[in-house]
Amino acid sequence: MRGLYPKIMLLVGGVFAVALFFIGAIVYVSESQIEREGIVRAETLNRMAFEALYAAMRQGGGRDGNLNVIARMRGLGAFTRLRVVKGAPVVAQFGAQPDELPEDEFEQRGLAGEVIQHIRWQDGYRIIRYVTPLRVQPECQRCHLAEIGAVNGIISTEISLQGYESALYPRRDFLIATTMASLIALGLLTFYALREMILRPVQKIQHGATAIARGDLAHRLTLHTGDELETLATEFNQMARELQTSYGKLAEEQDKVLAAIESSRDGIWVSDVNKRVAMVNSALEKLTGRTRANVLGQPCRFLLGVAPHEGEADCDDSCPFVHPYDSGRVEGKLLATDGKEMWIDVSYGRVHDAQGNVTGVVHIVHDMTQRKEAEDLKDEFVSLVSHELRTPLHHIKGFATTLLQTDVNWDTATQRDFLESINRESDRLTMLVEKILHLSRLETGKLPMEKDWHAVDDLIAHALQRKNAIAPERRVNTNLARDLPPLFVDAREIEVVLANLLANADKYCPPNRDIALTVARQDREIIFCVADHGVGIAPEHLEQIFTRFYRVDSTARRAPGIGLGLAICKRIVEAHGGRIWVESKLGIGSQFYFSLPVDEARQPISEILEISEI
Repeated sequence: MRGLYPKIMLLVGGVFAVALFFIGAIVYVSESQIEREGIVRAETLNRMAFEALYAAMRQGGGRDGNLNVIARMRGLGAFTRLRVVKGAPVVAQFGAQPDELPEDEFEQRGLAGEVIQHIRWQDGYRIIRYVTPLRVQPECQRCHLAEIGAVNGIISTEISLQGYESALYPRRDFLIATTMASLIALGLLTFYALREMILRPVQKIQHGATAIARGDLAHRLTLHTGDELETLATEFNQMARELQTSYGKLAEEQDKVLAAIESSRDGIWVSDVNKRVAMVNSALEKLTGRTRANVLGQPCRFLLGVAPHEGEADCDDSCPFVHPYDSGRVEGKLLATDGKEMWIDVSYGRVHDAQGNVTGVVHIVHDMTQRKEAEDLKDEFVSLVSHELRTPLHHIKGFATTLLQTDVNWDTATQRDFLESINRESDRLTMLVEKILHLSRLETGKLPMEKDWHAVDDLIAHALQRKNAIAPERRVNTNLARDLPPLFVDAREIEVVLANLLANADKYCPPNRDIALTVARQDREIIFCVADHGVGIAPEHLEQIFTRFYRVDSTARRAPGIGLGLAICKRIVEAHGGRIWVESKLGIGSQFYFSLPVDEARQPISEILEISEI
């Protein structure tokens, strides 16, 4: 049985049951007592009547004396029958009146010498019938011709206990009713007192414990019972305050940890003992392309599914739950939701319980894609530079060795041709080294920009001169908008950008097609565009085309170079506050754009003078 109410009701009910039992016992005892006292009273009255009638007979009062005694006895109100019945000897000697003869079986049995006591009920009350024989005594032989001890008559009485019991039963019933009412009132008062003094305070304590169990640590108990329950409530409130303080500190520390996890640049997720994702941070959402709502509660394999270099699933070989003693670090590839493949490094730490069992794992995911790309670019750079350096060095070595041969006399024209080849390959080497150094200075910010005001057509003319020195046979169609303002730039660096874009267009444009160079103003920018009619660039390469050492493989044509020209252009344009981009279609050609800002607040002095003269 659960709950205090049923228990208290059971207790009170038990008390009532015991009380009812005792009341029943009292009723039974009182009933028996009344019965016994009634019988004693009836026997006393019967004895009184017998002695009175017997005394009257002995005094020789005769029939009239008996009737007088009977009248007096009936005056007591208890006798419903009182008569003297003559026996056969007396009737034979003296005769008898009709009312002195036996009337029923009891009287016949009494004349036979039997003492009769019979009880019957009438209207809920007892009536006791007595039949007492009158035997001949020695002194009676003077008057009666009978033997001593013979029955010469009976005294027949019938006593009603209605008057006696009708007086006792109401008092008994009143006593029982009073006792019952007192017990009920006492029970109700006891129940009310138990409820108010014990049950309600205990319920308040129970509700307080339930509130705290649900997280309401600010809940407090208010009890003023002045007993142990009030002391318990005080201790309970103290416990709640300490829990609230401890929980506040714990929540503060947890918030710090969660904030650190959330602000981490590395992806972090926590898996529970069931190998399911319990928490992720924003960096991991961004890394995998999956939202928290989609990954929480999912298996770890669903979230990451890392594969090592060989392509096998690391979730099977390096699971921290399956292999609790491995190194705690996995490196592999991750496929994001957008289909992009990334290199990641996963380090993890296990969370143990008091028994040393693994209950969770904290994973830290570091994106190594850029580092891997840098390593790949470095390897490609080393390969490309080695190839680009090896070719001119072979030429220089070959021609120099040929010229140094002593067994051959070379004519002046041949020697000059060899020397020009050596000079050309040396220039090629010098240009390659200069490009590498140029890009390095741009990226480190160690290349100072010598900016000044320059007209756009002057920048175009110098860039075309550079192009003509490299590819004189390629025609460039220029289209410059009118009234272009001068630009505050480093002319030499902008000429490098234009020359690199023109050289790049020349590499991929068919020999019989022209290159287009257009310049126009758009809002506060000057837009330069170099367009070719080459093979074009696939869309997947457009985002990385300006990355250093990045080169587009083309089955149609592979131009020489190490992939530094466009990277240099990007760094120069961005150093001037501009931007650079490309638009291309395969089989149609490419358009390389870059913009330079127009600084109207800093116009050159010559332009200000021209405006004032006007």
